[in-house]
Amino acid sequence: MKQLVAASLIVAGAFASQAAWAASTVDITWQGPDTAGLKLSTMDTTVSNSVPLTSNFATTALNYVYTATGESFAAYCIQPGEGNGRALRNQTYTIESFTGVQAQQLQGLFSTSYAGLTTHEDKAAFQLAIWELMLETGNTFSVNGGSFHLLGSDAVSQAVSAQANSFLSQALAYQGPALYSLTKLTHGNLQDLVVATPVPEPESYAMLLAGLGIVGLVARRRLPR
Repeated sequence: MKQLVAASLIVAGAFASQAAWAASTVDITWQGPDTAGLKLSTMDTTVSNSVPLTSNFATTALNYVYTATGESFAAYCIQPGEGNGRALRNQTYTIESFTGVQAQQLQGLFSTSYAGLTTHEDKAAFQLAIWELMLETGNTFSVNGGSFHLLGSDAVSQAVSAQANSFLSQALAYQGPALYSLTKLTHGNLQDLVVATPVPEPESYAMLLAGLGIVGLVARRRLPR
């Protein structure tokens, strides 16, 4: 019974996490980069043909805290032309959704690669892949060319770009179910963000119902007669 109750609590926690984003705005606090990050430079020719979009930018995931509950979560930037703001300062973001082809492509990226991100190289490549999907105006998705692309020909940049392109290839080919609920957080003066929440599997729903049913049965048995 302990296993069922524990599983119920885990799934209930996932529901609570998703419910936290049900309001139209949310207060969050940036804690800093998830890892040290790789310092990479990128170009967006729709903005400038000579000035980098990011220059030696610590490219990685970002750590945040949901201010009301203290729950921590990781986010990725979708608007690299803006700053992060000051760490440890509460900010109010508007909660939105991704739509159309962009939503499908981002879902493919998260569903195929997000769970396996462990190193700072992984997270830098994943961030580049997100920017490519969000910013590229051409028909080909590659961080080596197009309107958005990575600058630099050093070994680190080449390795990260190869990994980012691998992530993109898997994302665009993905035909499976949506494994994550993707939330878009926007701010007028700071970087907009994407936050991923795992979608509970059908087996988890069944386990939740079974666990709650057993807990209710035990509670009824303990009531004084």
